[in-house]
Amino acid sequence: MRARPLSLSRLASLAGLMLFSQVGCAVTPVPPGVPSADGEVIPAGEAAATASIVTAIQTSVQAGFDKNGHAFRDAHRKSHGCVQATFSVLDQLPPKLAQGLFATPKSYNAVVRFSNGSGSSQDDHTNDARGMAVKVMGVPGLKLLDDEQTASTQDFLMTNHPVFFIRNAVDYGAFQKAVSGGGLSLAGWLTTHLFHETSIILAFTGHKLLNPLNSRYWSTTPSKLGTEQMKFSARPCAGSSFYEQSDTADRLGENLRAQLAQGGACFDFMVQTRTVPAKMPIEDATVEWQEAQSPFVPVARITIPAQTPEAAEVCEARSFTPWHSIPEHRPLGGISRVRKDVYLTVSKLRHELNAQPRIEP
Repeated sequence: MRARPLSLSRLASLAGLMLFSQVGCAVTPVPPGVPSADGEVIPAGEAAATASIVTAIQTSVQAGFDKNGHAFRDAHRKSHGCVQATFSVLDQLPPKLAQGLFATPKSYNAVVRFSNGSGSSQDDHTNDARGMAVKVMGVPGLKLLDDEQTASTQDFLMTNHPVFFIRNAVDYGAFQKAVSGGGLSLAGWLTTHLFHETSIILAFTGHKLLNPLNSRYWSTTPSKLGTEQMKFSARPCAGSSFYEQSDTADRLGENLRAQLAQGGACFDFMVQTRTVPAKMPIEDATVEWQEAQSPFVPVARITIPAQTPEAAEVCEARSFTPWHSIPEHRPLGGISRVRKDVYLTVSKLRHELNAQPRIEP
């Protein structure tokens, strides 16, 4: 499908895309410039760039509340539905994969939220990324977030493209500044990034989709897998085919609901381990880890039974973040570190303005 031209409003919505996570993390930070055992290297200027991004997104959320009387998510605003599911860890996994949540075969209750990527609630015909966020319930163990260490959830966040369009926090700050500067500033950024970041933006937002059940999703950024590092992905089970009759502005949610009114769905949840570090960077979210070097391997099955999705207000109040996690699956890399700090401000602000308790799950 031919992608639509890049508009300022479209890129402005991308400026918030995927930066949704959570509060401070009970993990000792890696000193800038010093590689960690997992391959993290914090670049100079990351703290300042992150602070600028946090301020800009906080201002945007507050402005939205002042205009609409409701504070919305800064990204993945439009939900197509939150659905109940079962997350079943597979038996007889190899030791390299049988770590963290995947160490023991077990079935967990879960909630899955499907969404658009944009920070605005736009027509589903508009080119956009699509999200699949999985919240696994009843997961024991200490959690990473300082104010939610006793929570019982593990979140896995994914979009329907294997890479992000910005390398790290410093580059993200430059992109956001270009968007805020208007057309000439943005045009300059796009020109100087034409053959890499700009092409990823077009691909990232250019997938045509009629039903969120009919897509594969990727983490785009890495995480720990116990002693390993991984990316993860959810793929519709082999032979799956789902309802796609609606083509309205809300077709994704309508087709999802129509499918689940008549039958269920399932996804294979897969992980890809970092086997060639030189070609599988932790700190560059624009580089795809090639499956020829390390294939994705199923470790769990997500089963979504026939049902009516949750009421909109229940789904809206839920919080999804890669930092709802046990230490064995800690998010890695600069984009994930930005997400953590952004949500420290944005989640608290959104729930305060909407007079909603911020409780997990």
